[in-house]
Amino acid sequence: MTPLLSMKNVRGGYGDADILHGVSIDVASDEIVVIVGPNGAGKSTAMKSVFGLLTLRGGSILFDGDEILNWAPNRIVQRGICYVPQVDNIFREMSIHENLEMGAFLKKGDLSAAYDRVYELFPDLKERRKTMAGSLSGGQRQMVAMGRALMLDPKLLLLDEPTAGLSPKYMEQIFQICRDVRATGVAILLVEQHAKQALAFADRGYVLAAGQNRHEGTGAELLADREVAEMFLGG
Repeated sequence: MTPLLSMKNVRGGYGDADILHGVSIDVASDEIVVIVGPNGAGKSTAMKSVFGLLTLRGGSILFDGDEILNWAPNRIVQRGICYVPQVDNIFREMSIHENLEMGAFLKKGDLSAAYDRVYELFPDLKERRKTMAGSLSGGQRQMVAMGRALMLDPKLLLLDEPTAGLSPKYMEQIFQICRDVRATGVAILLVEQHAKQALAFADRGYVLAAGQNRHEGTGAELLADREVAEMFLGG
C-alpha cells in the first residue's frame, strides 16, 4: 500500500548545519508511527522537516501523492497535516472553546460538526469548555493542543513529545486518545522520549541516532530487539 507520508533520504537542518543525514520514514493512512532515539538524534528535527520548519537540502517528502519538500507550513496545513509542538502549544488566556475556535482558522461557516468531533474525543474538555486553558493541568493542556489541531480534520497529525512531563496516568490517557484519533481515520506520527511505552502502543517505530536511521520495525519487534533495548531503551 502506498504510504500517506513517505520521507526518503531527507537531509537538512538549521542554517548551514545539517542535523538530518538521510532520514527515511513512512506512515500509512491507518498507522500510529513513533520516532525514538537518544537526545540529539534528530527526532524532533525529522518531524519539523515534514511541517516545513527547517531548511532541507536533499531528499523527498511525499504526502498523499504530492511532493511537499520545503513547502511553507501554511500550505502544508491546507494540504492536510497539522502539528502540535511540545511547548507553547495553547493560548493560555483563552478558554478551551476559544482555543478550539482558533484551531479552525481555515474553516468557514458553521463549526458545530468540528466541535462535536473534538468534544467526542475529549469529553473532559467539553465539560470545562469555558475554563481558561492556562489553569488546566499539563495533561489537559495537551488535550487542548491536540483538539485544536484536529479542528481542521487533518489526514496526518504530528505530535512532538505529547507526554513530556506528564504523570503515568495522563501518559496512558494521551496514548489512548491517539488510538481513538487513529480510529477516526487520522494517521499519527509522534516523537517520544518514553520509548518503551510508546513502542508498546505504536503500530511501527523508527530509531534514529545522529540524524540517521538505525532501526525500524513494528513496536513489538523493536521492543524485542536486544540491540535496540541495550543501546536505546536502557536495557
